[in-house]
Amino acid sequence: MTDTVCYRHPDRPAGVRCQRCDRPICPACMNSAAVGFQCPSCFTEGVRSVPRTRTSLGGVQRGNPQIVTISMLALNVLVFIAVRTGSQRVVNDLVLVPVLVDTEPWRLLTSAFTHVQIFHIFSNLFMLWQLGPPLEQMLGRLRFAVLYLLSALGGGVAVWILGAPGSATLGASGAVLGLVGALLVISKARGLDITWILMYVAVTAVLSFAIPNISWEGHLGGFVVGAAVAWLFLQDTKRRQNKARV
Repeated sequence: MTDTVCYRHPDRPAGVRCQRCDRPICPACMNSAAVGFQCPSCFTEGVRSVPRTRTSLGGVQRGNPQIVTISMLALNVLVFIAVRTGSQRVVNDLVLVPVLVDTEPWRLLTSAFTHVQIFHIFSNLFMLWQLGPPLEQMLGRLRFAVLYLLSALGGGVAVWILGAPGSATLGASGAVLGLVGALLVISKARGLDITWILMYVAVTAVLSFAIPNISWEGHLGGFVVGAAVAWLFLQDTKRRQNKARV
C-alpha cells in the first residue's frame, strides 16, 4: 500500500502502484491484469501488444462474425422502406443511370442498395444471408466489407461502361454475385466441391440474358471483381504464412 496520491488524479489517494510502471493509482484507475493491477495507459499498451487472432484468410477475428452482413441487410431494408414510403425522387436520386454518372458518381454505389419490388429485395437479401456469414467468418469484418462494397461498385462500373446510357439499374445483385465469385475462388483454392456454385452461376447467366430488364452487366462486373478481390486476399494470406515460417 502507499500513502501517495494517484498520478492521474492528484486529489485522490492512491491505493496501489501499477505493476508495469510502478506509478501510484487510485481505485478508479485500477485495471485488473494477469498479475496485480495496471494503470489505464499501461493496460491499453498491454492490450495493443497482444497479437491479433487471424481468420483463415488473414482477417482480424472478431466476436460476432455476422455484424457486417447484418449491417448490409439492414441498410438495404432501410433504403427499401425509404423508397416505398418516400417520393419518386428518392428512387431517381439513387438508381444507376450511366449517362448521369459523370456528374453524379455516387449512383455507382447507391444503386446497389436500392430495390423497388419485394421479390427483388427478398431474393438478393436471401442470398446475402446465405453467403455473407460464412465469408465474413473466413475473411473478417474489414475484408468482408471491402469485398462486398468493391463487388457492388464493380457491378455499377460495368453497367456504366457496358450498359445503355439512358437505362436505369438498381439492386444488390452485383454485390451478391461478387460474394459468389469470391466463394468460388476460395473453395477452388481449398479443394472444396464447387458444383453448386458453378450451377448457380450458370443459371444466373442464363436468366440474365433470357429475362428482360435484368442487368447482365452488373452481374458480370460484380462477379469478376468479387473473384479478383478473393484472389488477392488468398495471395496476401499465403504471403503472411510464408513470412511466419521464415
